[in-house]
Amino acid sequence: MPFTLLKLAYDLRIKVEYWDLIPPVRGIYVYEPGLPPVIGLAHDLLGNRREFRTVLGEEIGHHVTTVGSCLPCVHYHYSDRVNISRAEYRALRWAANYLMPEDKLLQAFRRGITEIWELAECFDVTEDMVRFRLKSLLVRAKYA
Repeated sequence: MPFTLLKLAYDLRIKVEYWDLIPPVRGIYVYEPGLPPVIGLAHDLLGNRREFRTVLGEEIGHHVTTVGSCLPCVHYHYSDRVNISRAEYRALRWAANYLMPEDKLLQAFRRGITEIWELAECFDVTEDMVRFRLKSLLVRAKYA
């Protein structure tokens, strides 16, 4: 169980619950002013540590990066979809940076861990999360 992330959620006063979510939805962040924030995670994540860490990290990322933003559930305008995409990107970027800090990533590279699957194993995240993190590093390097 990813206790560090669960402790972080606790410290941020986020309630973590397990719900019957229908795939492809794996996690949901819910915030209503005046109420404590809640992260709902799919029950079956308990059997997959890497996916659990990745999903919980992203949902905490929503709290850290977009709390207070009103994200509509029904898309009436293109701008609604764009704002949700931006919020998803910010949350995913926060999670990738938190779960795979740059200094630890560089240490892994120095130890010869360079394959996507090896990095996923090393950081206990999904391969998709590793791909996202590496892509974000490349984009940052391009504009540095």
